[in-house]
Amino acid sequence: MALSSRDKTALTIGGLVLLVFILVQFVLFPLLDRRKRLEKTVALRQQHLAEMQAMQQRYSRLHAQSSGLEELLAKRARDFSLFSFLEQMASRAGVKEHIAYMKPSTMTGEGALKQVMVEIKLQNLGLAQLVDFLELIESPKNVVEVKRISIQENSKSKGTLDVILQVISILPDNNGRG
Repeated sequence: MALSSRDKTALTIGGLVLLVFILVQFVLFPLLDRRKRLEKTVALRQQHLAEMQAMQQRYSRLHAQSSGLEELLAKRARDFSLFSFLEQMASRAGVKEHIAYMKPSTMTGEGALKQVMVEIKLQNLGLAQLVDFLELIESPKNVVEVKRISIQENSKSKGTLDVILQVISILPDNNGRG
């Protein structure tokens, strides 16, 4: 069977189109898809790397803070008690007779440190007395701070305050953990 030149041209063009289709479909498109996947993978890994670097910086900051905290705790008296400290500061500020109650509690955490808290209720207290007491108990040297404070005007004695303070500190956990 002899083909005319027109048929041969059409067959050649058809073969070339089929060859280009096969190359595009089975070579070019898979290469482009693979490149897109690789670009996405690289972007994702760069994002993970940035997150890891941020975590490393945060860890370094926390480690430095922890070291500073350990130094402060080492300088503090070994027999430090938040409850006793607050009683001493109340006596020094002249507010000991205004104490309605003091409730200690311990909140243990992970590691070698534990957080202790004392809730104090003071009644019929003047503003100047409260300020003096707060200045005495807020002690970075002793790692003591006021976590929460609630102040209300005393309903019975005009010009005085009722105050509830939550004071916290950090102590070494001597239970063998950490």
